[in-house]
Amino acid sequence: MLGASLNLSCIAVGSPMPHVKWMKGAQDLTPENDIPIGRNILHLPNIQQSANYTCIAASSLGQIEATAMVKVQSLPAAPTDVQISEVTATSVRLEWSYKGPEDLQYYVIQYKPKNANQAFSEISGIITMFYVVRALSPYTEYEFYVIAVNTIGRGPPSKPETCTTGETSKYQKVFIISKTEKLQKKMVCEKRL
Repeated sequence: MLGASLNLSCIAVGSPMPHVKWMKGAQDLTPENDIPIGRNILHLPNIQQSANYTCIAASSLGQIEATAMVKVQSLPAAPTDVQISEVTATSVRLEWSYKGPEDLQYYVIQYKPKNANQAFSEISGIITMFYVVRALSPYTEYEFYVIAVNTIGRGPPSKPETCTTGETSKYQKVFIISKTEKLQKKMVCEKRL
């Protein structure tokens, strides 16, 4: 995990006992004047990036080496460019981008009416970078967040995106007045908008 510390141990035996040192690429990590015999522990504090570390054991009989890969894993970055489209009275389509590490497991969408004093509803296990959120209330302003999840845990949420769902089908009353043979009728019709 990013910022963690780690001890790498290298133990070699033989006759004569070998000197043991650590290398990172071409960089010698063990002081030449103090190379331990038989065992060397490399302390790595505050690890910031992945790297290969090579243990070299050498004696008058020869040299052997073994490489350990230290892989730094961190929480995923926040998804970006959240877009809302295909807004209906009860659903919206969300799309987003992700530019972080590729070891994602899934996404989570959190949403709720914008000014409501309630917990967020959550949709988990999304494996695409789009999703249609359904069962929303008509003509309600919602706020949405997208969160990336990997084996370490949940990353930070995206910037919030808001939208107001559409209205349900309404009927408008239209008054029609007609005159026929001195009789005036008033009819009420419903017209779908």
